[in-house]
Amino acid sequence: MTGREQTEIERKYDVEGLRPVPSLQGLDGITADPAEVPCVLTAVYYDTADHDLARHRIVLRRREGGGDAGWHLKMPAVEGRTEVHWPLDIGDADGSEHIPAEVLEPVRAIVRDRPLTPLARVSTVRTTVRLTDTDGHALAEIADDLVSASDVRGGTYRKWREWELELLDGAPDTRKKRTRLLDSVEQVLLTAGATPSTSAAKIARAVGVESLTELDGAEVLPGLLPAPALQQPDSAGAVVVGALRDLTATLVDADPRARADAPDAIHHMRTTVRRLRSVLAVYARLFEKAPVKELRFELKHLGVELGRARDAEVRAARLVEELAGVAEYPTEDARTRLVGGARRDYAEGLAAVREYLLSTRYYRLLDALESFTAWPPITPKADRPAAAEIKRDLGRAVAALEQLTATVSDADEPEPALHEVRKAARRLRYAAAAVASADPVAEATATKPPTKKSAAKKSARTAAKKTAAKRAHTAARFAKLRRRYAHVARAAKPLVKRLGDRHDRLLYIEELGQAAEAAHESGENTLVYGMLVARAERSDATVPVVLDDTARSVQQLKRLVGGL
Repeated sequence: MTGREQTEIERKYDVEGLRPVPSLQGLDGITADPAEVPCVLTAVYYDTADHDLARHRIVLRRREGGGDAGWHLKMPAVEGRTEVHWPLDIGDADGSEHIPAEVLEPVRAIVRDRPLTPLARVSTVRTTVRLTDTDGHALAEIADDLVSASDVRGGTYRKWREWELELLDGAPDTRKKRTRLLDSVEQVLLTAGATPSTSAAKIARAVGVESLTELDGAEVLPGLLPAPALQQPDSAGAVVVGALRDLTATLVDADPRARADAPDAIHHMRTTVRRLRSVLAVYARLFEKAPVKELRFELKHLGVELGRARDAEVRAARLVEELAGVAEYPTEDARTRLVGGARRDYAEGLAAVREYLLSTRYYRLLDALESFTAWPPITPKADRPAAAEIKRDLGRAVAALEQLTATVSDADEPEPALHEVRKAARRLRYAAAAVASADPVAEATATKPPTKKSAAKKSARTAAKKTAAKRAHTAARFAKLRRRYAHVARAAKPLVKRLGDRHDRLLYIEELGQAAEAAHESGENTLVYGMLVARAERSDATVPVVLDDTARSVQQLKRLVGGL
């Protein structure tokens, strides 16, 4: 069952004593309607032992009471937070607190197969005031909350009072107007004695922190300090590890959409896998061999799983388009055989993908990627300046592409040889694109742990300022190089596309031939298959023609990389 999704935009305020929610009648066009009686909300919040959800600023809770009782996931969004709701009894008829699989689907790539246990239990006595406009549209709601919270793991009991101002469905339809509404109500609340809350969420306050990310308090041992290469944002290691971190985050973000079969989600995830493998291949000299080899092997396996579904999806879409172009011929049997077969293959491939994304093997791959990017097994080459090392590695990738191109003419089987050329061109493209957009790592060196909380905050602010300054300086220095890397990636793209389209077309023609034979044996009219083949064949796609175009593209790429 798919959860009900909505956007939560709210502000929280701390309140001392028993002062009442102020009257909002003075605000132009707003009517305040207080609830007659309070309601009681009880919620249990969950996370893994290592606070994986909190580290990603995600909240998972089971709430009873009120109008939105159920399982709730809250995730960061561009404005406010995205909330997904499921009923209490989803997949859980006995009413227990076992977390249903459907609720965990959107965060499986984060929690993986690690158990989730209660983090805190929160009880809230809530009295609400609803704000409506002159037409009766519900604009916002002010919740006056008396909160009691038990920190399950820390063993601390806390109580506080807060006001929560949340926009409702009738709120203005532009961000500027929504902000103006929130600001106007906030001014009244502040005048009444409220102060902006020190914690972003009840769960944060329940466990004694201001932000959920503070729960990620992994100790950095002296023997595990960041390598020197990662303390210098202009080193090759800092740039490439930054690219790998970005791509790993993209892979994790793509996971829930792929599970849900969102449009183009399988394709996006598969492309991210290919980008990761390309970066690891082209810049392999910066890392120890064994971990790179293992990661690329496991990523390849994931790519194969995704590829079965993606290839069938592309085939089905192409067949629908091509059959529309020969509608004057008998196509019904062919449509059933071709399109129906491709869609069945996609359904089977998607089921296999979903099964694989729940496997221990997949979870350990994600663990390995995060471990690799957090503590990369770098070699001394990673300490060298990024400009020289990236140029050298991209130059090697171009040289490999040129060598593979030269072997096609003499190959006993030119088609497989051309396919290798395509893969080499794709590696070059993705490797250049990755460093063109990467945010370099800028790990700070460890300092002596501060003894006071205020000193800790000051130290953190100072370190953050230094890191930001380093990154700004590096970004300025590398702006021109980044544009050149992006130019290399753009120049490689047409070559990758042409070789890819040709390869896919040959596979498509081969599949049409096999389908035509099966149709003939079944007594079906096969005329349409011949028409489809004729539409797919191209006179400008012979091996010599394609090789000439490829050679010209390779020379252009050599010039671009040589000028880095």
